Amino acid sequence: MLPGMRSRTAVAAVVAVVGVVIAVGVFLATRDTPGQATPEAAVTEYVAALQAGDRDRMRLLVHPRSDAAAEIDRRLAELGGPALAVTQSTIADTESDATKAADLSGTLHGAPYHTTIWLQDCGGRWCVTMGPSKDGNPKP
Repeated sequence: MLPGMRSRTAVAAVVAVVGVVIAVGVFLATRDTPGQATPEAAVTEYVAALQAGDRDRMRLLVHPRSDAAAEIDRRLAELGGPALAVTQSTIADTESDATKAADLSGTLHGAPYHTTIWLQDCGGRWCVTMGPSKDGNPKP
């Protein structure tokens, strides 16, 4: 290998390593960030977490100022598992840009199922409203 090629290869390797380190850092920093990037992603993750019966995934969808443990347990007990099939979701705007209503419909144990969940902006991401506020203040 020529001397000039060695330095270019070394620079490319360093750039690749730095890129991987940044990507891993971003992943680790955001994996426990509440909410999802879009309202649609929040609805999709909510349904997937219910179907999987996954309490941790549900917890990551809740607004950080909410005390949602009891509500998560209730929803998992009533709706969790493969018996829930959401076939349609519609997200509607509200008077506030920070709140949206998501109408979900499908079947639960073979019977018709319909509910509305509320989504809130939680620091630039979208969370599902569950449970009372931890600090007694209304959620934004």
